[in-house]
Amino acid sequence: MKTLYRINDFTNRHMPPVVLWCVMLGFIFPDAFGWLKALSTALFAFMTFANSLGGGFRELWSVVLRPLPVLVTFGILHVVMPLIALGLGTLLFSQSPLFTTGLVLEYAIPTAVAALMWTGIGRGNASLCLSIVLLDTLLSPVVVPLTMRLLVGSVVEIDTLGMMRDLLLMVGLPALAAMALYQFTGGAVSRTLKPTLAPFAKLALLLIILCNATGCAPFLRNLTPTLVLVMVAAFALCLLGFFLGYWAGRLMKLDFPSVQTVAIGSGMRNISAGAVLAQEFFPPDVLFPVAFSPVFLQVTTSFIVKALRATKPGRADEAAYRRSLADAAQKQA
Repeated sequence: MKTLYRINDFTNRHMPPVVLWCVMLGFIFPDAFGWLKALSTALFAFMTFANSLGGGFRELWSVVLRPLPVLVTFGILHVVMPLIALGLGTLLFSQSPLFTTGLVLEYAIPTAVAALMWTGIGRGNASLCLSIVLLDTLLSPVVVPLTMRLLVGSVVEIDTLGMMRDLLLMVGLPALAAMALYQFTGGAVSRTLKPTLAPFAKLALLLIILCNATGCAPFLRNLTPTLVLVMVAAFALCLLGFFLGYWAGRLMKLDFPSVQTVAIGSGMRNISAGAVLAQEFFPPDVLFPVAFSPVFLQVTTSFIVKALRATKPGRADEAAYRRSLADAAQKQA
């Protein structure tokens, strides 16, 4: 067990290169890891359950008490970014509409559970991030199929009920079960069960990324200017999500930890869930924009967090944090 904890700690500290290695393995050896596709739904359900053990229904009550930051984040996640993805895809890929569908799917899926990890690393507003992640996760079985049907339903035939079923199994029900367990135990599972499951949840995430990368291998072996443009578009949209979240937080005059949290929540996406849906319900071309994104998402997020901490408000927050540590040390002395 100690070995698993050491592996989990190493992965937390080196997430971007570890993700990159998994993606490269999937690209190079697609036949060796293709069998993981049959396990992807179960792996994702377990990962969602394990990562949702940090909060219960009381945490969602904070949304009612202070709804504006959550509502604005949801607006960026599920209105602004999907529409921009549709417009950009239509402009760039008028002859390849399935790539546009892939971009829209990528920006219709909920924010990433990993946002909790990056918010913690950047000392953001943990309760706000938890509220965004939990509520977005619970709503995803309805929001994602509805967004896809409204925006790209004319491009491909969409199995709305099938998508809702899979999202319930992968995301909705596991999150509800975890929140109920948290509530029933008075939060004890966040200190006992969650740390125990953390290494296995991280392993499940890496296996899903590895599985998704195998679907990109045929495209990368026959790289074309259009595929390169898809990569550039996916990366540009990723940066735009962080940018919009940051300035939305500034315009709402939030404190810096909350601004940082809105930026992270708006920029990150549950890419693995999107890739599972793309493999299950859409033609192969739809998978490429979604499955390619893990190549840069974690790395980009790490740089975004550093960049936010380097801003003037970020430096002021850092100085206040160090003063609080110094004051606490003096009191103990």
